[in-house]
Amino acid sequence: MTEELSPLDGYAAWAPLYDGDGNPLIALEGPAMLRRYGDLRGKMVLDLGCGTGRHSVALIEAGASVVGLDLTPEMLEIARTKFSADQNIRWLIHSLPDPLPFKDEHFDLVVMGLVVEHITDLTGAMDEITRVLKPGGRVLVSNLHPERTAEGQRARFIDPVTGERQPIRGHHRSLEEFRAIGGPHLKLIDEETLLVTKELAATLPRAERYVGLPLGWIGVWVKD
Repeated sequence: MTEELSPLDGYAAWAPLYDGDGNPLIALEGPAMLRRYGDLRGKMVLDLGCGTGRHSVALIEAGASVVGLDLTPEMLEIARTKFSADQNIRWLIHSLPDPLPFKDEHFDLVVMGLVVEHITDLTGAMDEITRVLKPGGRVLVSNLHPERTAEGQRARFIDPVTGERQPIRGHHRSLEEFRAIGGPHLKLIDEETLLVTKELAATLPRAERYVGLPLGWIGVWVKD
């Protein structure tokens, strides 16, 4: 069995391949997250674990001012190439759950796309997110579905040298645990299970084995 890489090493290796990887979870998750952004003109958004900036692109197009944070310099390098100097976005290297370098009640929206499975202290991270979120602000979280992580599946990519699937270390949490991560000040207001369709499998071969199965999950919380 291939040894799991740390998130730092794993995403550094995955970075050059990430956007063209043919990952069916990303194909499902991207549009599902986008549907929940709404009109973000004049809003401050934190793209936490922004990776190659795939969510940041849509957030900027929706009118937001964006801060993109990620652990991996290699991912941020790619993200920077997608934006011009005059666009309202800035980038920071940051490791969760370290304290976020922002004042209290700074953001209208926090997006965490396919990040939380890699966070060991998720309670600490969510406490920090709650602190920097304005009252009435939202948190959007997406993740590999617990049914998949319960089977031992992790975020992974195909190593172009060996042709083998390379897993990245993650943590299994049940659906009940995910629903409860908001703590006392975040209320879960929306959730969606992302199912793989035959239509998706027809365009992405890696999706074929998951047809009819839950591959991802999205939760939306609002701060009281």
